[in-house]
Amino acid sequence: MENVYKVYSGRVGCMCGCLGKYSYTARGAVEQSPGYDVSDKVNERSVKIIANKLLHNPNTKRDEGTLVLEQNGRILVAWFDI
Repeated sequence: MENVYKVYSGRVGCMCGCLGKYSYTARGAVEQSPGYDVSDKVNERSVKIIANKLLHNPNTKRDEGTLVLEQNGRILVAWFDI
């Protein structure tokens, strides 16, 4: 859990942010930023809630550095340091 630095929650489809929302940890906003200021997207609580949902759902797919769950037309993704 302490390795998660960013999460996404939104509808299935485009993940540019138009169909959902990205949230970062304070560390992730600095160390893993996408090249622009994301300090307004720092929300440790959202990161923790989404990461917990992913970790506790048996349908979550684990890939190298990500956890992904598609369910009911929505997608949850967590990025973590490996």
